[in-house]
Amino acid sequence: MSVAAWDGFLNDQSNWPAASRIGNATGATTARDTLGDKTFVKRKRMSQEERHLQILQAAVKIIATKGFWGMSLQNISDELGITEAALYHYISSKDDLLNMVLSECYDTIDADEYNAVTAAIVDADGHRVYYYPRYCLNIVLYNLQRPELVQLYSVLNGEALNPSHPAHDFFIGRHLRQWEMICSMNWLLPPDVDEERFYDLYTLAMSAMDGLQYRWLGDNSMNLLEQWMSISDIIFPNSEWQGFRDPSEHDPKNESCLLPLTLSARQ
Repeated sequence: MSVAAWDGFLNDQSNWPAASRIGNATGATTARDTLGDKTFVKRKRMSQEERHLQILQAAVKIIATKGFWGMSLQNISDELGITEAALYHYISSKDDLLNMVLSECYDTIDADEYNAVTAAIVDADGHRVYYYPRYCLNIVLYNLQRPELVQLYSVLNGEALNPSHPAHDFFIGRHLRQWEMICSMNWLLPPDVDEERFYDLYTLAMSAMDGLQYRWLGDNSMNLLEQWMSISDIIFPNSEWQGFRDPSEHDPKNESCLLPLTLSARQ
């Protein structure tokens, strides 16, 4: 049974991009069109920052469609309406472009802040504590706002299984890099969840989310948020996680310090 505060997310898709909405009323399985609405305004004069952003947007579209191996810099320049020679004024190589995409587009400070801000409360003693099930839900909500980047991530993640791929180390190490960030936060967890079990839950939740996103990209009729909330009930069962799933479950009249209930206090 999902947290009552989560139900409203299912009924309000007004802020989702068209590619994230459920658009296949017939029930037939068709791939989600995550990139069809991407357009680029060709302007004669652009600032360095504007051109940089435009190059990143074009790279996301082309790589998400063709993959890194299938993409050429000529594809990027054609998308932008400039010559390939002009493109080299902004990047040094195809690998350089990929590094820009990986470092600036997916795992960003904005994404981290979005995922964390509404998963937290500040207790009476001023300690900020976080609810992990809500944090996971926020990742889904954020990704619904950027389907083209979810497709980019999925394509590159598959390609990068090849050790010769320039993003191989990035994706192989990403799980532990994200875990290091998770470990730096004060998580409000049920008493029986120690660090080892929390790592297993983190691994299970992220793996389930990746799998659901693959399905969502391939099936325009799938409701990713609804599917995640159903899976979340299994990963974080009410019998154990009630009171530990969402800030809305916290009683504002409770003026006690919550830090002793966090994982960091148990270690």
